[in-house]
Amino acid sequence: MNSQKPTYEELEQRIAELESRENLSLRCIPDLESDTTEKSTFFINELFNSILSGVVVVDAANRKIIDVNSTALEMLGRSKKNVIGKECHNFICPAERGKCPIADLGQTVDRSERELLTINSGRICILKTVKTISIGERSYYIESFIDISEQKEAEQAKEQLIRELYDALEKVKTLSGLMPICAKCKKIRDDKGYWNNLEAYIEKNSEASFSHGLCPECSEELYGDKQWYIKGRKKRKNNKK
Repeated sequence: MNSQKPTYEELEQRIAELESRENLSLRCIPDLESDTTEKSTFFINELFNSILSGVVVVDAANRKIIDVNSTALEMLGRSKKNVIGKECHNFICPAERGKCPIADLGQTVDRSERELLTINSGRICILKTVKTISIGERSYYIESFIDISEQKEAEQAKEQLIRELYDALEKVKTLSGLMPICAKCKKIRDDKGYWNNLEAYIEKNSEASFSHGLCPECSEELYGDKQWYIKGRKKRKNNKK
């Protein structure tokens, strides 16, 4: 069964009905554009201030800070009104005028260790990244950073410990293994086959040194028949009593 095709007039009428419905629907929709803008602004501000990294937005033309998030303010120990409008080098990566690593020296700051100037002339070690963006005809630096003070202190303590251990190892030489020693004269044979005096060998291969004296047995053997020794021995015995 063949269906009858709509006439030209009927098609025009259907199009008019559809356009009428569309216009009606659009009139029923509230002004979402302004509402969406407000919501987007609120969302962006909340997101900006919830980031755990410090973030500062700098005008590339005059190096002045135009925005800063809560984390950065907390790290700086300052209020927003004391930061906005100030030149960035007063707080972040202090540099002399004309020597900005990015704007003047053409350096790329990506995960670079820098310093953050806090209130009361304090300094915090930070790991910093800077990205340049363009909005319209203006350029901005988005500077983000995290506090690495604890890591730096741990690294310094580790390096100090390593230096101390290295110095200790340099100073301490230990004698180990079997050492051939003469049963009579007590000389020690070294790795090259030479016989060395016991004292000289130990002093050469360790940090030990010797002060000389005589044990009681050797004193008796050497000076037991000497009058001055006999008198001294009696005197020492009397003192003990």
